[in-house]
Order: sequence, then C-alpha cells, then structure tokens
Amino acid sequence: MSECFRIHHVNVLVDQLEPAIRFYRDVLGLEPIATPEQGFPSQFFRFNDDQQLHMNEVEDQRPFRAHFCVVAPDFMAVFRRSQAAGAIDVRPWGRIRRLPSGAMQMFVRDPSGNLIEVASAPHAPIDSSAFDESLFEPAVGNFTVPRGAQLERR
Repeated sequence: MSECFRIHHVNVLVDQLEPAIRFYRDVLGLEPIATPEQGFPSQFFRFNDDQQLHMNEVEDQRPFRAHFCVVAPDFMAVFRRSQAAGAIDVRPWGRIRRLPSGAMQMFVRDPSGNLIEVASAPHAPIDSSAFDESLFEPAVGNFTVPRGAQLERR
C-alpha cells in the first residue's frame, strides 16, 4: 500500500463554546481558523497545514480517560499556562512524567472535561524545577498499574 492513513481532524464536543475557545487558543496555543456554518456553535483550530481540531457546542457525555495527544512546540509554556488555568489532571493517567522515549507527558482538561495529552518532542529542554512534587513523577517511565489491578474510576 503506497498511501497511508492520516488524521485530518479530531472533534471535541463542548458545553459552552466561548470558554472552550479561550482554553484551546490561550492555554494550549492553537490558532482558530475559518469555520463553516453548521447550524450549531462551532470553531475549528489549526494543528498544522494538514490537521485540525473541530469543536462543537453539543450536549453529550464525556469519558474520563479517552483523550487525544498533541506534541507542543514549547511544552514548558503549555505547562505554565495549564497550571495557571488549573487544567492539569493527574487522576486518569498519573503525574507529569518523562517517557522512556525522552518525551514529556502531561494530561489537561478543557472547560467541558475533555482530556488532552500534551507531549514534548523527545529530549526537549525541560525545567523540572518548575514542577510541583504533587504534579511530577520523578522516575522515567510509562504509566502502569500492577497486572490484574483495576484502574480507579473517577
């Protein structure tokens, strides 16, 4: 197969569009782009020239652990803005950590409760002194639970 699949967009549903726009624009740093009229409030954002985030104000239920991941060009800037916004959530997948690949990983929630994994490029410059002990896992590694153990529910 000469062609491969690629993601064009990820869609998230939000409770209120305006606070969600501020979060994705001001905390994560995504660029809003032209959005077609869809009959309900919506806003699209650019990840890069080929990928987008589509946001729709539609009532729905939110899962606790399901998420999408973005690689941030400046992980520390997103960390600081997320911390200031109170958006970091260590409950579903653990504390901020360095993965075996060298990339950093943290999870944040938007104002509607959608979970986003924010990663760095492997070995990007990180100021680990900025991390509060309750938010940072000092050991390098992946999130794990003992085999056979149940993940805690919310």
